[in-house]
Amino acid sequence: MKNISFILVYGLLISTFSSCGLYQLKTADRAELTPETDRVTVKREGTIKKDTGIIPKADLEKYAFELGLNPDNELSDEERTHILSRYKVRALERTLDSDKERQHYSKVLPYLLTDQEKVDYLSNPTMEGRQAWVIRNKIWSRARSDKDFLEVVESQDLTLGMNMELVRKSWGEPESAEHSGNPIYKNEKWRYIRDVPSPNGYKRERRYVFFEGGRVLGWETE
Repeated sequence: MKNISFILVYGLLISTFSSCGLYQLKTADRAELTPETDRVTVKREGTIKKDTGIIPKADLEKYAFELGLNPDNELSDEERTHILSRYKVRALERTLDSDKERQHYSKVLPYLLTDQEKVDYLSNPTMEGRQAWVIRNKIWSRARSDKDFLEVVESQDLTLGMNMELVRKSWGEPESAEHSGNPIYKNEKWRYIRDVPSPNGYKRERRYVFFEGGRVLGWETE
């Protein structure tokens, strides 16, 4: 009889506390659970870090260096976004199955200004869809005549957008050339070695020219 009375009293107390809002099992709001919840959220969202995320560490480092970033440093959100876009571009490029698709992409590539534009183009599942995207976004209107670069070539200089043949005319054949991805896309790095005058005589310089889609994207000197 005592046991029955105790159970009835205990049940009445629980019911009273619950109705008054004093006994609420909102375990997700408990402070001690928050760190674990955050870790799960970060992992699911795929934040680009060395130890987690949707990009494998090797690819993260590869595309960071490709973009001129040091993956050993703390990457900003903007830098992570750039790396993710480059990762998507390279993955989508590998989905182009036919020579016709790859040739069309290689012709459009010099006029795509950002990795996001490349993703938008490549995300179209059909050749017709990609051609329509090019027309809709007036990509061909960005083309610049190679005649516009002749003055730069005559001064043996470089400028953004020059094609590989014009760079050869301006600086000659490179000492070496490296390519990234399928060679048809002409994403390359050329190395030149030059002896240039200085106050102490001649010094040797190494110059690197970077191409995206066969057009000069930038250069640097060591």
